[in-house]
Amino acid sequence: MNLFIESIEGGTYLAALDDGRDRDFVRDNSSKPKAFHCLNEIREHLSGLQFERVTLKQSTPYDEMCGLDSGAEALEIELEW
Repeated sequence: MNLFIESIEGGTYLAALDDGRDRDFVRDNSSKPKAFHCLNEIREHLSGLQFERVTLKQSTPYDEMCGLDSGAEALEIELEW
């Protein structure tokens, strides 16, 4: 199983689990994607699970803030978990 983490605005992270066929967000009690405030919070929430790969995706508004096209792809890095 793989873990995909996406950094979104406001210092918030969403996490999704991928079993090779389906990718689905980690959800809260009301079935909405659960928002996390840091990577350690995700690690604690999923502490009983083992992952083959953990990927962090982070979009940056830098180009857009400088008046350039925001067409650049998001940064994706593999994390040591």
